[in-house]
Amino acid sequence: MNAGSSEANLLENEERVLEAAQAILHNEALGPCTAPFTELTQQYARLLRHVRYLIRVSDRMQEELNRLNKRLRQSENKYRSLFENATEGIFIAQLHGRLLCVNPAMAHILGYTTPEGFLQAHQGGEQWPFVDNHDKERLFSTLAEYGTVKRLQTRMFCQDGQMLWVEINAQVHPPDARHINTRVEGTLSDITERKRMLEELRHLAITDSLTNLYNRRHFLELCEQELRRASRYRLAIGLLILDADHFKTINDTHGHAVGDEVLRIISRLCRTQLREVDVIGRIGGEEFAILLPQTGFPATHEIAERLRSAIGQTALPLANGGMLRFTVSIGGCVLVDGRLNVSELFKVADRALYVAKNNGRNRVEVYQEDPASGDDSAQSQ
Repeated sequence: MNAGSSEANLLENEERVLEAAQAILHNEALGPCTAPFTELTQQYARLLRHVRYLIRVSDRMQEELNRLNKRLRQSENKYRSLFENATEGIFIAQLHGRLLCVNPAMAHILGYTTPEGFLQAHQGGEQWPFVDNHDKERLFSTLAEYGTVKRLQTRMFCQDGQMLWVEINAQVHPPDARHINTRVEGTLSDITERKRMLEELRHLAITDSLTNLYNRRHFLELCEQELRRASRYRLAIGLLILDADHFKTINDTHGHAVGDEVLRIISRLCRTQLREVDVIGRIGGEEFAILLPQTGFPATHEIAERLRSAIGQTALPLANGGMLRFTVSIGGCVLVDGRLNVSELFKVADRALYVAKNNGRNRVEVYQEDPASGDDSAQSQ
């Protein structure tokens, strides 16, 4: 119904009354009543004009309200479609953590077929399947204090008990956390694969692909850290450098595949013979380095001898039925007062290794820094 038809229907009788009054004034002499009747007719006409104006305003307001309601329905349908069909998890919760609703994607991410199934499984007790409940406290305390959380990464349990990494972004609506209707609206994404890829990239960046030991760059970084700690707390620290004896001959005689297996065996023996706190790296082709935190001279020398013996007693079966035996030479240095840096420590250990190889190989040579003179004294086996 348009504005004109509304006016016609609402004011039809009033218009006839006004026309009749105007006809009386035009056709009849009312004597002394003419002036009052004329004034009344004019007021009635003004009243009708005002009523017509108000009706038109009301009709326009109703039309605008209808348009707003239509846009609101469209917006709600669009939001509902996004909520239902988004691949990213969406949740709405109270500020103390109670979940009000989740979308299908969030339920699916956490191993449930429907949002109702997820909410039913978490309606009692702990509603959020955090692996570490402190993460929930951190999430909602941050929201209560700052009103928003960006890229919070944490672990959650799936329905089958498996753990996955998720990233949460959330904010409080309305911003005033004291408001009675405060809600938390947020998104949750599964970043398990991203975490795995990043961890794999990190592993590739710090390890040697052949032996799975630390590579030279990362080994030196760890040495720097340990030296700073040793210097701060006045702790002894040992460094060993292992070099496979006659390795070029092994490669030339048996091939690089056999040479690679020799290096892998040496790396495995190092891991099995050493402590968890010891740092092992492959720093060259056939050269390995071992850092021994909080280890003085006697223990460093003993560890080196144990490694040399274990490697010398190991044999690699060959394709022709024979057995390949191989040995290592080991040079070492023990730092007792933290005066040397990594480069200087390596120079001392390298010097000891050179002596071990010149003295016939399959030997251990360990130097101990003299804290009084700055010289080092050699001890060999």
